[in-house]
Amino acid sequence: MDQKRIGAFIAQCRKEKNLTQMQLAERLEVTNQAVSKWENGKGMPDVSLLQPLCDVLDISLNELFSGEHITAEEYKGKAEENISRLFKEKQAADLRPVKSLFSICANAALLVAVLEAAVGLVGNFFNSDSNILEVMLINASVWLVMFLAAIGKLTYDKEKLKRLKSFGVCVDCAIEDMLPAAWVRVGNYASGRIMCSFIYEGKEYRVPSGYCCLTPFQRKEDLYANVYIDRNNPARYSVELFRTGR
Repeated sequence: MDQKRIGAFIAQCRKEKNLTQMQLAERLEVTNQAVSKWENGKGMPDVSLLQPLCDVLDISLNELFSGEHITAEEYKGKAEENISRLFKEKQAADLRPVKSLFSICANAALLVAVLEAAVGLVGNFFNSDSNILEVMLINASVWLVMFLAAIGKLTYDKEKLKRLKSFGVCVDCAIEDMLPAAWVRVGNYASGRIMCSFIYEGKEYRVPSGYCCLTPFQRKEDLYANVYIDRNNPARYSVELFRTGR
């Protein structure tokens, strides 16, 4: 969505109605700073304000999203174009995936491996008779293996999801429970799994997501999921978690 184009169009329509930013703000019960932000392309009106804004400016929602006045002949084509664009932007921006536990663990493991190797090299430089380099390199190797394992898990999950998105079926699911895992905590994030349920061809399935990182303030009500399943084997699935954005 071209916010600058839409903002310029809002300003144009406001001026056509001989309204100041303050007057428009008063009609919509918002601040004039909010109106200024819209017109400068730095933000969009809240969803609840879109229709009232169009009513005040005497334009359609389709015209607002297009950022221009639309003739009757152009209306249908523009409507389809706007719906398609909004859907893509919703997927790209609003459907923000939950941070993967393995991604954070992989980065942490790589960092520790580098630090272990660096400490070993420095220790060996100042004390060549010490076996600190050997110990640290062994430790670094262990952390490097953990890093590669985490990256492998991430790659496998992404490829599995990609394949099921292409050849499988996406089914609506309900999030029933959140299963915290006390065995790891990274910063302010705690690990956990989300239990989902869905019905496919009359049969009910309950499946857990992979481990993911959850903020302390996140609830299962703040999440939703897409479950992709193999058409020929519903037991083969992949869960894609999203925040609601509320």
